[in-house]
Amino acid sequence: MFIGKYTNTLDQKGRVFVPAAFRSDLGERFVLTRGSEEKSLYIYPEDEWKEFVEKLQKLPGSKKKNRIVIRHFCANATNCTMDSQGRFLIPQELREKAALERDITFIGTVNRIEVWAAENVSETEVEDIEELLESLDIDF
Repeated sequence: MFIGKYTNTLDQKGRVFVPAAFRSDLGERFVLTRGSEEKSLYIYPEDEWKEFVEKLQKLPGSKKKNRIVIRHFCANATNCTMDSQGRFLIPQELREKAALERDITFIGTVNRIEVWAAENVSETEVEDIEELLESLDIDF
């Protein structure tokens, strides 16, 4: 389970350390893709990626919106591995799409990790969570 928020620095080669708190649950091999919000990326452990792809495969391919969603996640996905120091390479194209330059924030969201440029993390925060929870009809 991925919880918490951590910031690490991107090196000149485009590599970044996976936060130590996430490494054991993530495993050595994982999938990196674009996120659903602009300027975000998602990291999925292999098993979670397979479950996500199964959900995508259930979408009727005859609908244009479904094809766009599938294309968004799958065309931008890349298999990643951590090196012996716990780093991985974020491809240039994904770094550009997420506006990643130096400080990168990793946010655990239970079954995946969100990746943001540290200066864009404020986009992920909600001031009035109560109103949002009410709109989702979730009781805590």
